[in-house]
Amino acid sequence: MSTPHRRPSSGGFVTAGLAVAALVAMLFAAPAAQGTTERRPPVRVIAPGVALTTYVDRRVPVRAYVLWIDPSQGASLGMFLSDGRLGSVSKVREMAEAAHAIAAVNGDYGNLVLRRPVHPFAHDGALIQTSPVLSAMFSISSDGSMRIGVPTESVSLTEIDTGETWPIAEWNRGRPSPNELTAYTAAGGTIEAPRPFTCSARLLPQGGATPGSAGSYTVDRTGCSSSRLPPGDGVVISAVPSTDASTFVRSLSSGEALDIDWSFGWPGVSDAIGGSHVLVRDGQIALGACSGAICSRNPRTSVGLAADGRIVLVVVDGRQSGSVGMSLVELAHFMQRLGVDSAMNLDGGGSSTMVVKNQVMNSPSDGFERSVTTALVVLPGG
Repeated sequence: MSTPHRRPSSGGFVTAGLAVAALVAMLFAAPAAQGTTERRPPVRVIAPGVALTTYVDRRVPVRAYVLWIDPSQGASLGMFLSDGRLGSVSKVREMAEAAHAIAAVNGDYGNLVLRRPVHPFAHDGALIQTSPVLSAMFSISSDGSMRIGVPTESVSLTEIDTGETWPIAEWNRGRPSPNELTAYTAAGGTIEAPRPFTCSARLLPQGGATPGSAGSYTVDRTGCSSSRLPPGDGVVISAVPSTDASTFVRSLSSGEALDIDWSFGWPGVSDAIGGSHVLVRDGQIALGACSGAICSRNPRTSVGLAADGRIVLVVVDGRQSGSVGMSLVELAHFMQRLGVDSAMNLDGGGSSTMVVKNQVMNSPSDGFERSVTTALVVLPGG
């Protein structure tokens, strides 16, 4: 669990080895005589409540781009799914333009074969997909509070007349296993259409979805068929024939009222996006032992939350002569040194991209901007 906007503990910068200490200290050091390092470089104001700073140290070498977003001045942060559905990828610049955003960074890791995020995803109060992969998550609730932590995941359907509740095992995520309910919506796109050879019911919305609830529904039609039942504007629930779950689906009658509720373990979540590791928690380094390629120096993207309500987005260039990137440990200490209360790692490598006013600010390691499944977008006030 996580606590939103708790103030970091005192104690300052805690090192985790001389290499980490040296790198992060250089980025925040006073300028050397030859001008090889910069100390808190000039802040470029992008828009009210949005500022950009670039940290450079040529001795490492490393280059990091830091965007600060201050919601108290009207700016806000949102999640964006390519084309609004699973099965699509876009460049960060294209998603920023579609969202009318003033800035954006890449978001979750993506399965680029299936063209979908790896972790659970929610947008504007709607659950887009569940996932068996639960690690770090950044969420925004309807009251404006934000959290970074490790989520739980639950989806359930309640029959209003009887009060009977059934768990929904997967949402836009695969074929039902025996005695499980799965659900599909139009956001599943081409990769998560309802499956043939199942017992299914199409539910039509009667009440608007709210954070933590997919809304109220009435049953439109039910049946077991070899063909697919399209969801239209509603939800299709499906079960394997000759199971208790399929018996429940077939028992539903036309016009019957149902509720669907979902949760990531925090109240009122309206938007949520996943990543690989929690880096900072309550102002302290939360990253434990880390090994493997993901932990070594690479291009990085990270999101952090400060105790005063500000949000920070960081992109670090890597895999190039001008910037070698950061290890996860170095990134965790860098985020802590920025003063955030909590932080997490997003997709990195060739996906790491920061766009400001339709311009790519960093140098993606592929030599060009990679197409990705999701983005975090900075929206202007007003």
